[in-house]
Amino acid sequence: MPRYIMTMDQIRRLSHQELKEEIEETYRRLFQLRLQRETRQLQDHRQVWKLQRHLARLKTEERARQLAREGAS
Repeated sequence: MPRYIMTMDQIRRLSHQELKEEIEETYRRLFQLRLQRETRQLQDHRQVWKLQRHLARLKTEERARQLAREGAS
């Protein structure tokens, strides 16, 4: 189940709504992978790690945008 993981440049180009949707989708995929790992159906355990890193990148961009909005106020 390898999925496409974006680079930081691609993440930065997302709109606010697209970023929120990507974060939600990543949480869903991470949950599914963890379930597969616990039921021993997951072949590549590195997928969980990769998805966690992707989620961290998404949340970092979300936080940076939040701080930019607060700073502009």
